[in-house]
Amino acid sequence: MGGYSILLLEGFFWILAGILWELVSFKIGILVIIVSGTFFYPLSQLLQIVLKRPKVSRENPLSLLFTQISLIIPFSFPLIFLLTKENVNLFFPALTIIIGAHYLPFVYAYKMKTYWVLATLLVIGGSLLGFMMADNFYYCAYYTGSVLLLFAIINQYLVKKEIVKSRIDNMKL
Repeated sequence: MGGYSILLLEGFFWILAGILWELVSFKIGILVIIVSGTFFYPLSQLLQIVLKRPKVSRENPLSLLFTQISLIIPFSFPLIFLLTKENVNLFFPALTIIIGAHYLPFVYAYKMKTYWVLATLLVIGGSLLGFMMADNFYYCAYYTGSVLLLFAIINQYLVKKEIVKSRIDNMKL
């Protein structure tokens, strides 16, 4: 379904982290992203079951690609922690940039050009918010979460439209 459940889940956690950063503490906001990122794969699999979405087959050659893509984020944490050691406010912008870059292979994996736009918006948005919002970096979490939720909706719409078209084409045969 174009990564709908993944984008939906990730968008939710980003917005939650921004709210908790703003209302409780930056440590809780960061913790939400780290913990949700750690358990993201099993949570996304659970959401797939709840939404009654088919699993990626083990025979699918892209299943290994998705595993490798998912490891980009935790492998980037040391870099983000080095960056934020001096300025914790750079956590969300830096992670947004990395999340954006990590979505580039999804263009190939899902055969959807929307991932080019998503990746570009996240990299540019994370960069601009990192430079321009000196005191309110939790806005970057709201931005990232909103963009992810928007693309969850867009991708689901496009895939459903393609499914309907395919069914109509099959009926014509």
